[in-house]
Amino acid sequence: MPAPLPRRTALRAGLLAAGAVPLLASCGGGTTRTAGNPAYATLDQADAVARGPVGSGLPETPTLRRIRAQGVLRQSGSVTTPGFGMMNPATGKITGFDIGIAQLLAKYLLGTPEVDTITGGADTREAILQNQSVDVAVCTYTISKSRARLVSFAGPYYVARSGIVVGADGPQVTTVRELAGKDVAVQPGAAQEALQKACPQARAVVFEESSQCAAAVRQGRVQAWSANTAILLGKAAVDARLRMTPATYGSSPFGIGLPKDDPAFKQIVVGFLQRITADGSWRRLWEQTVGPLVSGPAPEPPRPGSVPGS
Repeated sequence: MPAPLPRRTALRAGLLAAGAVPLLASCGGGTTRTAGNPAYATLDQADAVARGPVGSGLPETPTLRRIRAQGVLRQSGSVTTPGFGMMNPATGKITGFDIGIAQLLAKYLLGTPEVDTITGGADTREAILQNQSVDVAVCTYTISKSRARLVSFAGPYYVARSGIVVGADGPQVTTVRELAGKDVAVQPGAAQEALQKACPQARAVVFEESSQCAAAVRQGRVQAWSANTAILLGKAAVDARLRMTPATYGSSPFGIGLPKDDPAFKQIVVGFLQRITADGSWRRLWEQTVGPLVSGPAPEPPRPGSVPGS
């Protein structure tokens, strides 16, 4: 049987780049940092998307034909990750680096940044790519050898690391080894595998959604949460009850997930990543989304094909 279709956002996200990131809903009361953070009020990738390239002379492939027949790029994405993909329920607009990558890709393929975003758990992405419920997955999707046996990856387009978040009054953690004997929230897949490899003595407590991991930390059901730093940075930036620790480990290269059965389409997407790196679109997108939330200049974009599985 085909996998059930994950939740579809009630919007077409093609031009949903403008608008403030909302105050995060939270469990059990408390405060968040979003309301008083001017950076969140100005996150907007519309300029980077508008200045992005349109592909020409692209080869016909089954996936590209399907996307053009639809007139929209269907993508598996997040709407709860500040800086990468966050939806304002008041406006229905999404802002962030990942949604911006999806919009730039849609513009490259279609000439217009029309994107439908479908949300779901971390463990559904391979299934919905395989059954063509979506065309691509752009959602802090870490490239791994195990996943690459099921789907294709174009990328990496960004390389994060694994990090650790604790409660505001939680323990000091400076290395991953200090998680030994502790209950640690993780999502299934890359985050769980990275933790078990780095600290086998940690007790992984698996949750499907990042919001469930955050709630478990806030409620004291786990002592820490480990995920890639892109997810953790955004969550800790908007929720005063979560604290990002200095501990990082491993590597989380993000790729664009693609159907396994269309290698020619993968080459189109690899060419797209090379194009937006060369023409400055990647850097503009970073500066308009993640840049206001972190210190320092934009990182250097990684080279597509530079990690196993890509």
